[in-house]
Amino acid sequence: MEGVCVIKTVNEKAYAKVNLFLDVVSRRDDGFHNVKTVMHSVSLADDLTVSAELSEKNFITLDILGADLPADDNNLVMRACRAYLDKAGLSATVSIQLIKNIPIAAGLAGGSSDAAATLRALNAIFLRFDEEGLCRLGLEIGSDVPFCLVGKTALCEGRGELITKMPDCEKMYFAIAKGSERVSTPEAYRTLDGQYSNFDGSVKTGGEALYPLFERDYLHSVISPEHTFNIFEESSKDRIKSVAELKKQMSSYGATLSLMSGSGPSVFGIFRTSSEARAAVAALSDIGYAAFYAESVI
Repeated sequence: MEGVCVIKTVNEKAYAKVNLFLDVVSRRDDGFHNVKTVMHSVSLADDLTVSAELSEKNFITLDILGADLPADDNNLVMRACRAYLDKAGLSATVSIQLIKNIPIAAGLAGGSSDAAATLRALNAIFLRFDEEGLCRLGLEIGSDVPFCLVGKTALCEGRGELITKMPDCEKMYFAIAKGSERVSTPEAYRTLDGQYSNFDGSVKTGGEALYPLFERDYLHSVISPEHTFNIFEESSKDRIKSVAELKKQMSSYGATLSLMSGSGPSVFGIFRTSSEARAAVAALSDIGYAAFYAESVI
C-alpha cells in the first residue's frame, strides 16, 4: 500500500470560536444563508487524538470522554473521518479519542471544531490535501468547519467558506458562560427569516451600518461595544432568557463588552486582564452558570 503503512498518532486541539460580529446578508436558493461574521479562536478547546494506518477496508472507532454524545455517523468527527477517507480514496483503520471541554450546542462551534481537528489530524498522517482542499471538504460537513480549519481571526462570508484572514490582534481575555437553554440553529434561522422577510432587503438588520469597518482595521475597533453585533441576539431574547442576565452579570464584573456567540445561548465577556476574566468565571460558576475562562488564540 502507498503512504503510511504503520500506525501513526496525531494530537490536535479543537479550539472554540466566538463571533465578534455576526450578520445575515441574504437567504440562498439552497436553503442556507449568506453571512458576514468575524470569528475569533479562543483557548477553550477539546482534545483530539487520532491514530491511523492504511488497511483493506475502513474501520473507524470513536471514544468520547466528558460528554454524552453519539459515537456514530451523527457525530461530526465520524462524518469528517469518513469524508476525508472517501475524498482521498483511502481505506484505513482509524481510532479517535475525543475529550470534550467545549459545552455542547452553545454557539461556540464545538462540533465544527472537532470535525476540523479530525481533518487536520488525518491530513497530518496521510498528506492528501492543502489548506484550500481541506476547507472545501470541511464545508461539506458544516458551515463553520472552514474557519475552524484556519483559526485565529477572520472575516467569513458566503456560508462561511469565503475567508479573509485578519491580522493578529492583542490578546483578549474572556469569560464565557451559558444557561441551561438548548438552541436549535435551524430554528433560529427560521425565526430570522420571518423577521426579515426572508432577507429580501426590505427589512434592515442593523448590522449594515458597521460594514465600512471591514474596509479598515476592524480589530482596532472591536473592543468597543458599538462595533460588535449579533443578529441572533435580539431575536432570541424571548427564547433564551439567560442571555440578558448574563450580559448584565458580565458588565457588573467589569467586562468591557459582552455579546452572545453564534445562535447562542453562550455569552462571552471581554475583560482587560486575565485575573478579571478568571474572577468573573468564578463568580458566574458560584451562581449556577456553566462558565469557562479563555484567551485569544493568536
